[in-house]
Amino acid sequence: MTNITLNTIKVQQPIGQIYVAKISPEKLLAMSVVDRRRIAEDDEILGIQRELREDKVKQIKSYLSSIDATFPNSIIVNTTSDFIENETLNELTLKIDDSTFTIIDGQHRVEGFRDNQKDNFELIVAIFKDLKLDQQANIFSTINSQQTKVDPSLNLNLELNSKYYTPTKMMIEVAQSLNFDKDSPWNNNIRVLGSQTGKYPKGIISLSAFVKPLINLTFPEKDYYEIRNALIDSYPEFPQFDNFNYKLERYLFWEFYKRKDFESIYKILFNFFSALSILLNKDWLNERSLLNKTTGYSAQMKLFQDIIKIGINEGDLSKDFFFDLLKPINKMNGTITSENYGASGLKASNELYLEMKKTLVNIV
Repeated sequence: MTNITLNTIKVQQPIGQIYVAKISPEKLLAMSVVDRRRIAEDDEILGIQRELREDKVKQIKSYLSSIDATFPNSIIVNTTSDFIENETLNELTLKIDDSTFTIIDGQHRVEGFRDNQKDNFELIVAIFKDLKLDQQANIFSTINSQQTKVDPSLNLNLELNSKYYTPTKMMIEVAQSLNFDKDSPWNNNIRVLGSQTGKYPKGIISLSAFVKPLINLTFPEKDYYEIRNALIDSYPEFPQFDNFNYKLERYLFWEFYKRKDFESIYKILFNFFSALSILLNKDWLNERSLLNKTTGYSAQMKLFQDIIKIGINEGDLSKDFFFDLLKPINKMNGTITSENYGASGLKASNELYLEMKKTLVNIV
């Protein structure tokens, strides 16, 4: 059995001593196990960590493809005295074994490197020694329950300040413009940053909820870092994106983004929402209605995806086009309430969308 010697900084805390070191992801993977909560023979076996989420691992692998990927926070592990060969003031020598470390926190970050080798990427590890199982569980629970989650809308505003013109940034600008344009049907009803402090009106729908469907009509989110890499490589020029071949019928706004054509996207959405705001005027911006809340907005955007294809084929995306096409929906005016469609959630949104689509049965 071979050994590994890590240069360490010893940190003293009430729980005991922690060794802070760096290690390659490949070595950490080879030397680690995860004590997961699992089901065996219909009985729950208690472990420290939750089951691995493959979707989260995929997201991390996508992030690791970015040019400026970083994990500046530490992976937290435990080892036992059985694996410690030697310890000095600044070094820790450990036996290399597939269970030298038990990962307490950071399993998804570590798994992101499996079959995904990244050169020049080291991980920071915080190593505990001889922790009892309940102590490990308490550390995991504290880390994952006490952290304050970042407001998604704040994340979008941080994106807005980036020098790279990502499709996400463009869609944020579209949403902001729809909120601030005095002629917009959404004027002052999207909760942009500053709404919480009273700088802007509170609005009905959050910025993040408004932007998400627009992003979904522009590019697959899994490609975010690949797109960003292309922007970084070309900066300050704007790339051609020749290697990104998205189907028009699915990603309707991609070609507009490639041309940095903000104005066309804005005008198309402005025309669509303007037509709806007239035909459903009893529900539009009515706080008793679902129409402009996340539930109703999601239904609107699903309907938009259906009918914009007609407009593209006809070469007409004017307000008159949307108004004429959507006229039958007027019979739903004043009925878009939680009593009729449920208070919120995907089910309520789908039911509202299907009812809207049903009114246009001979068109869509």
